[in-house]
Amino acid sequence: MKDMDELDGLSEGTLRAALRLDLDERPVRFDAAAIVAAAEQRTVLDQVLRALRGTALVGVSLGIEAVVAVAAFNVLADVDLGAPFSIALSTLAGVAQQAAVLGALTASPSVAVAALAAVVFATVYERTTGRESLNVRAS
Repeated sequence: MKDMDELDGLSEGTLRAALRLDLDERPVRFDAAAIVAAAEQRTVLDQVLRALRGTALVGVSLGIEAVVAVAAFNVLADVDLGAPFSIALSTLAGVAQQAAVLGALTASPSVAVAALAAVVFATVYERTTGRESLNVRAS
């Protein structure tokens, strides 16, 4: 019990923090009463200065955004996108031509008949080559 006597001098908060029992009991970060008390101590002049600083901050940020937008517009206005679009369109036209040839080939009835014949001949060949039956034999 010697260890317990040493703990008598510690507060409950210190013990809870040491044992990590107060993780769910943390104090709120923003104490509403403290914020209200600090706001009530401000003078009218201090409140006006805060409002002016906030307005100036918003104005400066809008000015920076406008400068960036104008600079981006000027840079993008000088970009000629004709070359990339012409390459993309020529590639698309080449693919479309090949797809049209392939579509015309597969639309022919002889292609379907040939494909069906190939499947039938492959099945007959596989069945007659002497392989075991597909049925499962019980031992």
